[in-house]
Parts: sequence; C-alpha cells; structure tokens
Amino acid sequence: MLGPVVSKVDEELDTVDFYKVDVDQSPDVAQQYGIQSIPTLVLIKNGAETKRSVGFIPEEQVIEFAQS
Repeated sequence: MLGPVVSKVDEELDTVDFYKVDVDQSPDVAQQYGIQSIPTLVLIKNGAETKRSVGFIPEEQVIEFAQS
C-alpha cells in the first residue's frame, strides 16, 4: 500500500503538504481530478496540476515526485 509510504515521506518533508482523499467518501473530488485508478498521486502547484503518478511507487520515488 502506498499510504504508509506517503505518511513517512510527509513526516520527512516540510516543503510539501500531502492530503489523502477517500474516493468512496468524496467521489466529487475524484471526478474533479480525473482519478480513475488507486493509488494516484497528483502534484498541485499554484492551483494547477503539474504531475501525476498512478500505481505504487517506492519511498525514494515519492520524494522525487513531491520535490519535482
């Protein structure tokens, strides 16, 4: 599961905020961001999506993703 990896990275990085959305509880958010697969990471900067990752990625790649 990606959740524990993201939680660990969230504790390590002070420059990025992570938010978890339960798509079953918030289908409107999933639709707004075009989430079709889980897990999906969406990087948003200045209100716009700049990057997306679908599927599991290891901790090192989550860090790289968040800092890109």
